[in-house]
Amino acid sequence: MLALAGCVRFQANVTLTPQNTVNGEIVVAVILADDTADSRATATAGTAQIATALLGTLTNAAGVSTSDYEQDGYLGTRIKLTNVALAAFDSQEPGALMFTRDGDEYVFTGALDFTSQTAGGGADQNSDDSNLTVSVTFPGAVTDHNGELSGTTVTWKTPIEKRLEMSARGGATSAGPGILLFVIIGIVVLVIAAAVVAVLLLLRSRRKKAAAVSPPTPVVTDAVLPVPSAPVVPVAADAPAKPPRAPRTPKAPKTTD
Repeated sequence: MLALAGCVRFQANVTLTPQNTVNGEIVVAVILADDTADSRATATAGTAQIATALLGTLTNAAGVSTSDYEQDGYLGTRIKLTNVALAAFDSQEPGALMFTRDGDEYVFTGALDFTSQTAGGGADQNSDDSNLTVSVTFPGAVTDHNGELSGTTVTWKTPIEKRLEMSARGGATSAGPGILLFVIIGIVVLVIAAAVVAVLLLLRSRRKKAAAVSPPTPVVTDAVLPVPSAPVVPVAADAPAKPPRAPRTPKAPKTTD
């Protein structure tokens, strides 16, 4: 596809929806040998070759838009997919990225093969796998794949000197929230409830302490309190009155002979 060794960038990140459509972004680019017109023309031609081999006529489908891409010394095309029909990936060449629906599942296949471009050397300096990556996210659980799985996303990476065969199968409809989500929600609810109870207990404790330190002030009114009278001792009505005592007669002094 390209008469240059170790200088290709193909990065695809796409998401399948339950509505038989695809969203995402694909970068197809070739490194510039230098900033000259000839070098830019070569990179542009190489980008077109790679896009045709891996994407077919996808760039002409409804919902596909393209823009120039120039980053890290690479020149090429950025392809944006917005609700692109699954049928846009039909009739692709062998090895091209292809999405099909099989009952309640989506099936993805494709291959990244630039090994013919590494003959004669030049690939060692680009033997990392950051430039050739593909990520596909399924609506439901992934049932089969040969990449790296994270949630419902399968990712493939490869250095340019190796051929990469990709395949994955996953649910075409959302699997709904997993049990882990319900567990997390339950824990959050318990933590909030415990915090509310703790606050209420703290407020109640503070009120009790305040009541013990400051007893209530008695209320003073202008009302005159009654003064209790001395107890009255009853006297019997039939009791005879005592006569007054007679005065004593003085005794005569004693006389002596």
